[in-house]
Amino acid sequence: MKRFASLLAASAIAFATPLDAAAPEAVPSGSDRSNLHWIGQEIEIASALETLNRRAHVGLTVFRDVSVVDVVNTHALPHQSVITRDGRIVWVGDATNAPDTTGAFVIDGSGLYLSPGLTDMHVHTVSLAEQLLRLATGETAVRDMDGFPWMLETRRAIESGRLLAPTEYIAGTIITSYPLDGYSVVVKTEAEARDTVRKEAACGYDFIKVHNVLKLPLFDAVADEARRAGMDLVGHIPHDITIDHAVHSGGMRTLEHLKGFINDRNLIVSNEDYAKGIAGADVWLTPTFYTLNGYTRQANAAALLQQPQMQYVSLRARTEWKAVGMSDNDRQLKALFDVAVPAAMQRLLPLHPRWLAGTDAANYPLQVAGFALLDELTMMEAAGIPRAEVLRAATSEPAAAMRQSSVFGQVKRGMRADLVLLASDPTQNLNAYRDNRGVMVRGRWLDRTTLDASLAQLAAVEAEPDDQFPVTNGRVRALLRDASLLSADHIALDTMNLADASTSLRKLGYSAAAAELDSLTAATGPCVEITPHGGDD
Repeated sequence: MKRFASLLAASAIAFATPLDAAAPEAVPSGSDRSNLHWIGQEIEIASALETLNRRAHVGLTVFRDVSVVDVVNTHALPHQSVITRDGRIVWVGDATNAPDTTGAFVIDGSGLYLSPGLTDMHVHTVSLAEQLLRLATGETAVRDMDGFPWMLETRRAIESGRLLAPTEYIAGTIITSYPLDGYSVVVKTEAEARDTVRKEAACGYDFIKVHNVLKLPLFDAVADEARRAGMDLVGHIPHDITIDHAVHSGGMRTLEHLKGFINDRNLIVSNEDYAKGIAGADVWLTPTFYTLNGYTRQANAAALLQQPQMQYVSLRARTEWKAVGMSDNDRQLKALFDVAVPAAMQRLLPLHPRWLAGTDAANYPLQVAGFALLDELTMMEAAGIPRAEVLRAATSEPAAAMRQSSVFGQVKRGMRADLVLLASDPTQNLNAYRDNRGVMVRGRWLDRTTLDASLAQLAAVEAEPDDQFPVTNGRVRALLRDASLLSADHIALDTMNLADASTSLRKLGYSAAAAELDSLTAATGPCVEITPHGGDD
């Protein structure tokens, strides 16, 4: 990463030699310029993350005289000291009895609250911007719910310390019988289903995910092969499969979006016995209320676009969101959800299922990563989930659901040093997470001033208009060079967007440049055969 950072400063230098002898200094279309500008912005955001990484404090650290938030028992214990070293919490106890820590970096916690870092259990990463936003809002871990080989590369960069970002847990590419515009692996036979699971396991994904369209024999084949591979099955309860079968026969460990509890075909509450469906099973529900914003987005777009966090979304996305109108279908869906979701929750709440906080960000319009989870916590409590359960849904329950309870999710000795310092007590008001004074991720401390400076950098990048991005031989060469340097450090970019940029380069006559860009996205090993490439064929 240092190699990338040292060379990135030269990224604006123009090179006299073109990439292709026949490549003109062409005038690109709006979409072509946008596709190439996206790469440029990702490179700038990578630089901001590198700066953040350099400014993070690493080493023996003491949070002195702080109130420690116990998320399991839902109270804050005052006048504690918490000591971290080598990415772990090494001591927690009464501040007056703290061991000698001469030479340590001391953070004065007087009047403040130290909580476990937050985990968003349902995200779809497409940009490095999301990593920065998550850190800034107190997220120290995420679960990506549609994995691709480029995400595994980014996970390597995070684990090695090259990229400062929340810890990544990644589900395999969605398994279904419908292409989802290239975001799924389509299986049509039991043999294909089993083979896909085996290959995803070999790739190194953490979970197997199923989606809406998967007939019972295929679902059972996926579930059985996941068990054989020692991987948990997560995702949507497919059409025509009961909650009972998905949980007790299929062994699904987390259920997303209330699918199954609400019939996905007609958005009517299922008449199945919810209690029987989840009884006696280690199963968690991720309701993702935040996604429902997508069905009301156009009607409220003007107000939502005025939210301060929207400055951290690209100008191109904000422009697109503002232009979209609300269709009759959107209105119908909203009306159905307005009835179905409260009705399903009314039946679920007395059962006290285990909840997870997840947002689907940033997969749909008017979503802002990081801030999305803060909104989701508020929405979960508003839906009737007790505050204590919501608090755990974003801290200790994600760790339990991912079989990581000894690793993270609480402020305890031996756990990963994932912490967020707050101005007020989240056990009394979940909005406490909207005012954090700093975040520690795997033992790296980021104070509020440093985080805010990075957010300002991000806002400046995202405000750049596409139509002012120069597409010249020199700029194309610089983009490829810097993208290659990122790739060498395992900091991969979203391959769907890179494919669009490659197409644009070919249209503009830069065929050699397009081929070079394509080489950065090539999967290797068992991932090759299961990586979808778009389309509905």
